[in-house]
Amino acid sequence: MSTSNENSDAPAGQGDYETKYEQIAEYLQSIGLSVSEQLTHHAASTNHEDLPHDSADCARCCMPKSSGTVTPTKPASERLCSLIPPPNYGAVIPDAIYRSSYPQEKNYEFLKNLKIKSILTLVPEPISPEYQAFMDGAGIQHFHAHIKANKEGKVRVESCEMSRALRLIMDRTNHPILIHCNKGKHRTGCTVACFRRFLGTRVEDIREEYHTYAGVKARFLDEVFFENFDLNLVMWMARQEGWAKPEADITLLSPPDSPLTSAVGACVVTTTHLE
Repeated sequence: MSTSNENSDAPAGQGDYETKYEQIAEYLQSIGLSVSEQLTHHAASTNHEDLPHDSADCARCCMPKSSGTVTPTKPASERLCSLIPPPNYGAVIPDAIYRSSYPQEKNYEFLKNLKIKSILTLVPEPISPEYQAFMDGAGIQHFHAHIKANKEGKVRVESCEMSRALRLIMDRTNHPILIHCNKGKHRTGCTVACFRRFLGTRVEDIREEYHTYAGVKARFLDEVFFENFDLNLVMWMARQEGWAKPEADITLLSPPDSPLTSAVGACVVTTTHLE
């Protein structure tokens, strides 16, 4: 008669998960990053390129399952035309807010077809003369906001600059607006995630959208930022433009109580409103 192991009833893979959870918790502690238990569990079950215990080998099994397309659907006659969207293109709010990687010349006609009114670039490099000429010819106004990359164990995005980007996005007079960085993954992903929080989108859905676009390049520090971003900084704009209800919950999802995350909410708020 065989005897069962005392752990025989444990779900398959639970031991590996618990080991990874402990490793990640120790790593976060070693770099002085304090996050919620919920976010740590998420890190242990989802692939991130900036966590030392993740790798490309586990990316496929760790990626969240998509609940559907994040790109608006169109009739076949429209989808079969020769217009080429930029990589990582998608509609955040159909007919109003779009996202993508850095547009190239082959994408210009596609953007004109969307009747884009404004473009928000999240990387600091000067735009090319060709890109500027396209925007001038199409009557598109251009905005720049320098959203830094969260790398090397540090949350680097500045809340003041993110607040400025969000004000531009929320201003309905700028719509339709396209948001882009270089690849349409990290800076754009952080910005869209912060915007989604004003809409009251569930944190699980915000994370899924971020991972859908970032894929195996997802960064845990991006999630630390957008889950800790202080919505109070631009809540007045969100309410003024009808994106957030007056009673919107602005509680932080993972309170920033460590030196690396405390800067997430640090911003000097002025009374100058965007016209």
